[in-house]
Amino acid sequence: MKNIIKIIFISIFIFFIFDVTLGNYIYKKFIKVKLADVKTSYSLKDPLYDHKLPKNYNDLAGFGNRRYQLCTDDNGFRNFCDYKKNNQKKFDIGFMGDSFTEGIGIEYENTYIGIIKKKLNSYENANLATVSYSPSIYYSKIKSLLESGYTFKKIIVFIDLSDFPDETLCYNLEFNKVERRSTFEKYCFKNSYENKIIFWLKKKFNFTRLLFEQFKYQLVNLGILKNKVDKHIIKHSRSEWTFNFKKENFNNFSKTDALNLYTKNMFRLSRLLKQNSISLSVAVYPWPGTLYFDERDNWQVKIWQKFCQTECKNFYNLMNIFYDKLEKNEFYNVYNDYFIFGDIHFNEKGNRLIADTFLKKFLDNKK
Repeated sequence: MKNIIKIIFISIFIFFIFDVTLGNYIYKKFIKVKLADVKTSYSLKDPLYDHKLPKNYNDLAGFGNRRYQLCTDDNGFRNFCDYKKNNQKKFDIGFMGDSFTEGIGIEYENTYIGIIKKKLNSYENANLATVSYSPSIYYSKIKSLLESGYTFKKIIVFIDLSDFPDETLCYNLEFNKVERRSTFEKYCFKNSYENKIIFWLKKKFNFTRLLFEQFKYQLVNLGILKNKVDKHIIKHSRSEWTFNFKKENFNNFSKTDALNLYTKNMFRLSRLLKQNSISLSVAVYPWPGTLYFDERDNWQVKIWQKFCQTECKNFYNLMNIFYDKLEKNEFYNVYNDYFIFGDIHFNEKGNRLIADTFLKKFLDNKK
């Protein structure tokens, strides 16, 4: 038995030495090209609302193990790659949100905005969302667009659970311009010492990491291994505030003060849109941890349902559809069905569920 253990440790040691010395060469020479291991960060700095997508972009983008085509139009809005209209500034609907609404990791025709856009083809729709947006940016970007001659009849905000920490840790709106808070580098850019070590290890052991991830992925696909959700995905500090608020995670703001920050710029957005005769609607949806720990009528639902009593045309509660699934199936199966493997974002099936539910409510509201 001792000899077997010794052989295993020696084999692992030799494999790691191989990875450090030759693994990166093999990865870069043969694997990276085949996987199209390309840009994972493609946004540009904006002087008013912090960051945005580049205009007329058409290239492969990377998100974890996923590779997908990212295309934008001449406005810098994510769109179908074959979209041909130019100089368009008049829209019926502007969809706003963060990475979920941009559709990170998913081909555009399979994102919920892409599906909605195809179904509502009689409407001119714009996807205004970009990774790491939150109410400060929603307000500043829409104000900037309106002042630049863009027009909208409706703005629909798919507000994310991570918008709460973004408003307390990442962004502050001063005189219509988004400024980064002093805690941005640590909590939003994730430039902490621990993250630097993790990044270094992943870079040094690319071959090992890739081999392990692909092996695990294939075992899950074959049903041999059950995909139990990683603890950091279920109990994520950016989403657990609805059931486990800790002020030390939010710049030591009390929950009341943090909630005021969370909603303040949405009230500003509402006033701005009313001044321009544009209707506002809000949609909410869950993270995996919400489904695992929280209840249907959680803080995210309560906050925006109350907000919409006076400020919105419609409130889209897209959490219930996932809780309905939980009543018929265990959490891990629901997660595997509707979320990207090893992540908090929706997969293609999850995007379809969001889109279909939204469209039904949207079309019913028109009747």
